[in-house]
Amino acid sequence: METTADDVLLQFCRSPRTHNEYRQWEQDSRRREVVPVVRGHVVRVVYEATSADVERICRRTEHALGEVRRKDGEAVRSIVDWHPDFAFTQMFHICMERLGTPPTYQDFRSFAENDRLGNRMISTPARAKVSEVIRSGVPESLAKDAMRWRIGNAYYSFLREIYSVVELRKRGVPLQMHPLADALFRVDAWTRQVALSLRVKNEKFREGQRGRKRPAADLLADLRPPIEFTDVELQPAAVYGRVHLPTQEQLDETAVALLSRE
Repeated sequence: METTADDVLLQFCRSPRTHNEYRQWEQDSRRREVVPVVRGHVVRVVYEATSADVERICRRTEHALGEVRRKDGEAVRSIVDWHPDFAFTQMFHICMERLGTPPTYQDFRSFAENDRLGNRMISTPARAKVSEVIRSGVPESLAKDAMRWRIGNAYYSFLREIYSVVELRKRGVPLQMHPLADALFRVDAWTRQVALSLRVKNEKFREGQRGRKRPAADLLADLRPPIEFTDVELQPAAVYGRVHLPTQEQLDETAVALLSRE
């Protein structure tokens, strides 16, 4: 099985609002390199992965946040709010397909340093942003810690999404995913009838339908025929340095809800 950007557009780009979202993204001068890469990206690996594969990656990965403390990781607002030209989900998806497996954090760091595209996507812009912040007066160690926190948390979020999709597909839910749907329409995965969003509860961003991130239900509200929306919202992690995954009970409940709408 595979999912392409064209599959995403057939599913979601069928209303004036979503056509406009896509057109703005396609014409954005910051996305000149992004657009052809994401349009050409094909998702395959997640459909071949097993729960055991992802759990093994979760055990093998180095601590993506290193020794960074939360108060330091969140201390530099310009890095907390930083968005490189390539969305993080696009970087991780491309890395996964290049490797043929979900990446450990050290795999991703190697990809970012040694792969030509990976370097342009994250290593070069991250270093430039850290240098900019240091020039503004932020201590070098704090700027580097904030960037590690930013990228490390994005990595953990990606692993949660991959694990959830693998587990739900194992339960018979015909989910698809693609980084274009995630970055552009806020959809982590979808079936023909339902768009799925997965997140950890965070009042700074979005809890339920509140917060600064615009939810998929708003972006896709005028699709015809309409689709439904399901959110899986986790409580914040209780153990530092461990990949925070949905429980089997949450996944069972979500699978039943999704299958009842198919």
